[in-house]
Amino acid sequence: MRTHHCFAFALFLLAAQPVSAQTPRFDLGLLAGPSLSWLRGSAVIDGADALLTPAAGLTFQVDLSEHFGIRLGAGYQRKGVRDEVLFTDVNGTPTGTADVAYITDFLTFPLMARYAFGQATRFSVGLGPYAGMLLQAQERWSGEGLEGGTNDRTDDLEPWDFGLSASVGAAWSLGGNLWLNAEVRYDKGLTNISALPVMNDGEVRTNAVSLLVGCSYRFGKVM
Repeated sequence: MRTHHCFAFALFLLAAQPVSAQTPRFDLGLLAGPSLSWLRGSAVIDGADALLTPAAGLTFQVDLSEHFGIRLGAGYQRKGVRDEVLFTDVNGTPTGTADVAYITDFLTFPLMARYAFGQATRFSVGLGPYAGMLLQAQERWSGEGLEGGTNDRTDDLEPWDFGLSASVGAAWSLGGNLWLNAEVRYDKGLTNISALPVMNDGEVRTNAVSLLVGCSYRFGKVM
């Protein structure tokens, strides 16, 4: 009889173990940092310089196992280019050189599958799609001997930008459930965001590389 009881107890432990391992753990975080962005798709913007811009956002992650998780984000990201442009009057006479920046502001929603490993220090890689909702687009210029100004270009662009995000990061335990996070993220736009025809059948697509640092709080025990 005792043997039967031990066997039944062992079966109970084996059956209960997968249930415990599959209990999800949640992670809520805040990330912010500089982003180097540029546009591509036509001869004009391909030759322009990248723009140093800010990026910030909230992240919510569900860990499905010790190594795999799904992260949903929502944040602000600025993308664009800058170039040096020669201004002329109506007669074609040069009037000055201006620094012109084409700036787009997006509310972004990345969805990434992530693989992580480590204990006190955890390394991770992630990949997935993102959607960016256009908030505004502006053309700004300033230069010596010229009066600076701003033109609104929001209506020239599509309301959404879709693409892929990839990240490599690390997280360090600060004690308890609080973690310090750092990651490099690359966003590659896959759709043409120009609502107007582009010269020589070109397109306007976004790119950005961001260095993001922040903190997160983990709910639940480590699996």
